[in-house]
Formats: sequence, C-alpha cells, structure tokens
Amino acid sequence: MQETTRQSFCGSNAGEAKNAKKPFKMSGREKRRLLLLLCFLSIATVAFSQKEDIRVEIHTQGSVLYKEFRPYEISCDIGYNITDRFFVNVRGESTIALFKIDGTKNHYTNAAYGINAGYTFLKNDLCNIDARIGFGDNMRKKQDWKYNYYDGSVYAHLGKSKVKPSIGIGVRHYNSRNSTYKDYTRFFVAIGLSFGT
Repeated sequence: MQETTRQSFCGSNAGEAKNAKKPFKMSGREKRRLLLLLCFLSIATVAFSQKEDIRVEIHTQGSVLYKEFRPYEISCDIGYNITDRFFVNVRGESTIALFKIDGTKNHYTNAAYGINAGYTFLKNDLCNIDARIGFGDNMRKKQDWKYNYYDGSVYAHLGKSKVKPSIGIGVRHYNSRNSTYKDYTRFFVAIGLSFGT
C-alpha cells in the first residue's frame, strides 16, 4: 500500500514537472484584452482622483475613403498635463490594416506603441480643443508588415465634466520598413472618451 502511494505521488510530480517546463505565452487576443483592462483601470483611477495632472484617452480611429489600404486602430493614451495647456501621452494601439491590391485582399493585425505631445489652444465650458503630433512603431520583428508612423491631429473634448466624449481628425503617414507594401498617407477620423483633458 505504501508502494502504491509512492508511485502515485511520483506520478503526480512527473506531471507537475511537465507542466512546469512550459513557458508562459500570451496570444494576440490576450494581449489586447490586457491592454484594454489596463486602460479601464487607468480610467477608473483618473476619474475618481481629485488632481487632474494625469490624463487618459480611449479612441477608435479609421480611414474609410480609401480602397487600396484602410487602417483601423483602437488606441489608449495615458499622459501627463505638464501645464494647464501642454501635455504628453504614451500610446498603445491594437491595429488592423486592410489591403486590396490588384483585386487581392489581405489584412494584418499589429500592436503599435507610440508617443505624442500636444497643446490645448481653446478652453471653454463647451469644449477643449487641442492639436498634437506623434510617432510610433509596431516594434515586432516577426510581423509580415513592419512600419512606423508619424501623425498630426486635432481633438475636441466636449463638455466640462471629468469624463468627456471626444472627436478628432488627423493625418497619418505609414512608413513601410519592408518591400511587401509601399508607404501610405491617410486622413482619419477618431471618436472616443477622455479623462483629465
């Protein structure tokens, strides 16, 4: 009886050892969910804080007027209000790029990271309007389409509450870093929510 117990105990240890050898890896979907969870936690922190030095923005943006290449992004900006009008943000994006070249359709999903800085040039009870410039990179070696981007945009944050709906328009240049696709410049529209702006 003791021997049976020993065998089952050793067997369970062997099973645990097999499981312990597997490294922890996150899928693309899990990474996007984690990014959204972190954004929502940041939003909750900023929404209930008294001081408005920290800012959080969540937007979805896209370009629908083009046939050859249409990019769509879900982004989260977490930033700091340096002064009453000047700010900097770090940005994380979950992106999908839709291509239709010579009748062949293709798409790529990426995670992109970037930084932007802006200035709020209009502040009143109806809205705050800022202009910003930024750059970013998908920073992943195994992506089929490698690129970095540069953009300029104008955002309006409506109302005077802590949580504001926001809309934006801008232009982004996608600088392709491999020969699969050429460089593209696209106008985009963005909608979302902002906190601490």
